[in-house]
Amino acid sequence: MLHEIVARPSLRLRVLYWCNRTMLFVSTLFLGEWALYGVFRCPFVVPFVSCQNCPVITCPGQAARMFWGFWGVWLGVAVLFGKAFCGWLCPGHLVNRVLTLNPLRFGPNPVGVANFRWAKYLALAACLTAWFVLGQPRIDVPIRVGEFWPSAWLTWKHAFPMWDLRLLITLGGVALGLVVLMCWCRFVCPFGAALELARKFSVLRLFRTAQCNDCDRCRQVCAMRTRPDEENCTNCGDCAGSCPTDCIRFGVKRHGGKGNS
Repeated sequence: MLHEIVARPSLRLRVLYWCNRTMLFVSTLFLGEWALYGVFRCPFVVPFVSCQNCPVITCPGQAARMFWGFWGVWLGVAVLFGKAFCGWLCPGHLVNRVLTLNPLRFGPNPVGVANFRWAKYLALAACLTAWFVLGQPRIDVPIRVGEFWPSAWLTWKHAFPMWDLRLLITLGGVALGLVVLMCWCRFVCPFGAALELARKFSVLRLFRTAQCNDCDRCRQVCAMRTRPDEENCTNCGDCAGSCPTDCIRFGVKRHGGKGNS
């Protein structure tokens, strides 16, 4: 049934669209606070991955103390659905979509911006180095200080240069979304880079059949400026009704389909 929903521009496609936006909004309600803690309050250089050792008891990430079990769920999702977490559940993706509404934003692909597609892999390599090679450095801050933003300010005052650099890259990458379409998601996010590697081996995905004529209409309507089963595709389904040859499908990719670059 889902491949039929994706294939036909109809009421069911509008339902798919609003299901996607609703999922993003609801997940942000649940994961958004944890994301804020990870950016501004996490004492570790690499946030979200050392919750079992984190002293910030007010952080929602305390629910993820069973580290490998928790992240194993997302790894399993990636194997099945590729980057669907990005397109359906990630609070950062929703924030970046909101930033695309800025009327002063540059065109979808400013000259030379595609040359930075490697940047997210560099960010992933930096995170893995800090985590496994440097032993996940952390700052020592008073952890029971009341309200969130005064606590975040206190964390910043006690931070060291590596932590400051991580915060600067994060805020800068998100802020650039005001002028470069989906900048954080396309070029900076290290978790997105890890999921991109998993996407190449995912079982279920959006893909183009052999009927594709490379008109690129799907790319034009895609916030990530990609095509089904190509780099940065999040299986969101926004492109489903754009294809004049009705070649976009969801499911197990069969021999002869296009994409996976």
